[in-house]
Amino acid sequence: MDVRGLSSARPMTPVSRPETASPPIETAPSGPISPRDEVEISTVGKLLDDASRTPGIREQRLAEIKAAIEAGTYETPEKLELALNRMVEQLKLDQ
Repeated sequence: MDVRGLSSARPMTPVSRPETASPPIETAPSGPISPRDEVEISTVGKLLDDASRTPGIREQRLAEIKAAIEAGTYETPEKLELALNRMVEQLKLDQ
């Protein structure tokens, strides 16, 4: 009896040596690659930065508001009514 592997229907094929791989292409010496950090500032961030640099008027207004809050005169019935009306209008628009 002649055994030729799993299937006797196929003839045996001779084993040949594998093809040799071509030599690797030489590149520049590579050392450890350190990651590079990047920072991207959004448009809103730039606007906020610009607004924080605006001198004078905003600082005066902020000082006035702080003084009014400390004196207890900032929250008036008229301002609260206006704020309430704006909030109700916004809720109507959101529905």
